[in-house]
Amino acid sequence: MPTQPDQLRQLPIPLGPFHNETPGSYLHRLAVANNRPAGFLARLLGPLPPEFSPLSNTTTGWNPHSPDRLATLSGRPTPQLARALPALADFLSPHGPGPRTEQLPGRPCHCCTARRSPTASLAITLTPAHVHLCPRHQLWTRSTHDVPLTRLPEVVQAQRRLDRLARRHRQMRAALDLARRIVEDWSHSGMPIDLGKEWTDRLDRVEAQSASKKISAEERIHLAAFPEIVVLTHLILDPPTTTLDPKELYLATTTELSQRFARIYTTLGAQDPLYQRFCRPHAAGAPD
Repeated sequence: MPTQPDQLRQLPIPLGPFHNETPGSYLHRLAVANNRPAGFLARLLGPLPPEFSPLSNTTTGWNPHSPDRLATLSGRPTPQLARALPALADFLSPHGPGPRTEQLPGRPCHCCTARRSPTASLAITLTPAHVHLCPRHQLWTRSTHDVPLTRLPEVVQAQRRLDRLARRHRQMRAALDLARRIVEDWSHSGMPIDLGKEWTDRLDRVEAQSASKKISAEERIHLAAFPEIVVLTHLILDPPTTTLDPKELYLATTTELSQRFARIYTTLGAQDPLYQRFCRPHAAGAPD
């Protein structure tokens, strides 16, 4: 096995990395394009990470020669690779900005992937937590397979609202996770506001597309409820009142939801997941 960077050779088919791509994803795409085992390329840089896959976003085990080895294999200079691969940038500058808590493993849609990497079916990137779809190709990407959104314009509109919200709030991930948990709890424990018609109609439109058969029921439900999740996320980030009393916050929030959805919100009090997960912790100064 080579031990020095100059003993390596550039792979016959070079590929540039996607912005914010994981090392595991980049190595797998290089391997597929050049008909090499991905694990073999990874071992040229350091010990093979456990459960090595495109999701692998680690440089554990790399040594000072590893960045130059990757640059040689890819035919790309190390600074260019570091601008695209956050894990490499962190390896080269260990005292940099630190963990990217507002980013999640995601992926470009298959159209964007094919345009940049014709031989690959998948690329994994670190994606802002609020991004759920490809606006260029109108495809939902927050699932294992793309789902076309031509029949779901309200989902695209909800993403645009979320984009505007993200420009005002840096911390989006926790609010989105909280909103999704509240909506899931509502669906399990009884809806305090009648959104069943919208969700059923949207779910029918999702399931009418062949791509929906490739994703899980949980992913389909997430897509169907996404516009309402965005509305709730907005209220979590911008509460309708500054009161410190959880009951007043709860009543103000339910009133606002009634207005936004144009229907009555049946207040359930302390049993409501909205109260339990958001109003009480928020008013206490310790958000869930």
